[in-house]
Amino acid sequence: MGYIFYDTETTGLDAGFGQILQFAALVTDDDLNVVEEVNLRCRLQTHVLPTPGALVITGIRPTEIEQAPLSHYEMIRAIRELIERHAPSAVVGFNSLGYDEAMLRQAFYQTLNPVYLTNTGGNTRMDMLRVAHAVSQYAPDVLVVPTTAEGRPTFKLALLAAANGLLHDRAHDAMSDSLATLELARLVRNKAPAVWDAMRQMRSKQAAGDFIARNDLFWFTDMAFGTPTILAAKIATNPDNPSEVAVFDLGHDPASYLDMACESVQGLLKASPRRVRIVKLNSQPILMPLSMPPASGGDADIVLAHQRSQLIADHPAFRQAVAKSLALRYPERDPATYVEQRIYDGFPSRADANLMERFHSIPWSERPAVVARLADERIRELGERLIYLEAPEVLSADARSKFDDWRRSRLTSDTAAPWFGLAAAWEDLARQRTKLGEESGEQLAEIEGYLNRVSQEIADGAGQSRFVWTPGDVTVSLAERSGTEDGTSNEMFYLDENGQKQDRELCEELLGDDVMDPNFDFSDPEVVAYWNRVWAEEPPEGE
Repeated sequence: MGYIFYDTETTGLDAGFGQILQFAALVTDDDLNVVEEVNLRCRLQTHVLPTPGALVITGIRPTEIEQAPLSHYEMIRAIRELIERHAPSAVVGFNSLGYDEAMLRQAFYQTLNPVYLTNTGGNTRMDMLRVAHAVSQYAPDVLVVPTTAEGRPTFKLALLAAANGLLHDRAHDAMSDSLATLELARLVRNKAPAVWDAMRQMRSKQAAGDFIARNDLFWFTDMAFGTPTILAAKIATNPDNPSEVAVFDLGHDPASYLDMACESVQGLLKASPRRVRIVKLNSQPILMPLSMPPASGGDADIVLAHQRSQLIADHPAFRQAVAKSLALRYPERDPATYVEQRIYDGFPSRADANLMERFHSIPWSERPAVVARLADERIRELGERLIYLEAPEVLSADARSKFDDWRRSRLTSDTAAPWFGLAAAWEDLARQRTKLGEESGEQLAEIEGYLNRVSQEIADGAGQSRFVWTPGDVTVSLAERSGTEDGTSNEMFYLDENGQKQDRELCEELLGDDVMDPNFDFSDPEVVAYWNRVWAEEPPEGE
């Protein structure tokens, strides 16, 4: 089995309402030799804005995004093809279970692809941040863990790479981060093979569950706690979520807790110090056999630990109370408002899954009919949106108008919205200016120009529906400007390659004798088709 080491760069931290801008991957064989490299970049979906803070961190310029070779849909299809072609593989990132996985799943979901590609079809998931945590506890001499100014250990990839001499020439570039993650894996496999093998086994939920089932006692590490590693025994599984298992810290006597009612046990799950901890089987938990104690704190009284474990086993009422408390940890939530938030509301039916596959295999002009047949309202809504974003010309004028309004409302919403609109973008830009001063003046000025262009477009009423003609590497775009009472266009203008609006005279100069009637509606597919034919036969003068 091979590995896919990957990283993403994104528009921000919100997986549901942001998007991936760059995906890079290094595919290796079982010996960690690279057999394929992939580096993909895509353009923004027109309803998504990048946060200025994210652009500052990654160094990605708005012009780079606008000139990217792929649409978002095309990039996600390429990612799917890569994963499926190399299955079964371990899909490996750095802090990927905490971030990149959520971005990927949302991207697959919103483009009508299978959501769980990284952990189905024989694929499993690994997170090298978890592996680094494990090494710091069980083989600390192998990895130099840098510290902050306050003396706390930090596991940021760029700092880990620098401290350990790993190749990482450009932090927050997806390819550079992927390479650093691979280099870290090679270091751990070569110098701490026992830890590597143990963590490799935990890459699937089934394997982690089997480990707990066959070990009465085991070491469990969770870096969220001041004492990360404990000698533990299983108490109970969450009846509503089998991926959650409660374990007891055998460094403490369980006797005083065994007769607790469920209400008291709920408090125990939040108490400090934490006697009961939760193992998440589907998140590559750090579980080690009794024979692999941590470098410090591993001198526990094993005989006493067995006695305490048996006490728990002999009190089914306590175990049942813990199981019930796990299920009650989170109150029942109201139904989500937005389709992005409903990703885990269920699986598509087999009929819908077949339609989703057909959707990808046919021309865009045929896809609206397929989307209309979808029974799952979430997938149907996302399918209609995807067509609008990728091929709006195949939609009816009414459908395009509806989505133009939707896009405009997304971009002009206030800062209370769960997505990132223009108001939030301007606020974040001001924060970045205050924080960075002149340090990133040129980049911030470019971001300001980009936000001005989007703001002007929205103010002018120019929607997504626009005709684009590309002779060679020059893109000419004509868009309507709504302003009359009957909704017709009262002005035609030219959008140059930077998205800047130019006046009608320039448009006429560009088109020569083919000056457009200002009332032509370029959201009408027939008009678009007509000018496609005209310009295919005789390109505009000067082009």
